[in-house]
Amino acid sequence: MNDIGTIASIIAAITGIVAMITGIVAIRNSKGNVIKRIERRQWKIQELNNWFARTYGLNDDMRRHYDILEKREKLEKEIEELQKKI
Repeated sequence: MNDIGTIASIIAAITGIVAMITGIVAIRNSKGNVIKRIERRQWKIQELNNWFARTYGLNDDMRRHYDILEKREKLEKEIEELQKKI
């Protein structure tokens, strides 16, 4: 009898964990959350552009600075992927 109670409690714990993970995924993929994530990435791109302009000047070309351009393109790709979820 004690073994049945132990097995039942383990099954209940696993079910609870699965339900919690499902809830987290549902919240993370909700429309409002996706929109906030897009806005944060757009803000990061804007800050990167502002930093680049302050550091290198308005007339410098970002394509010459590959590492910065790579960060910006990565953020833009993430935004595109998030827009597909909406």
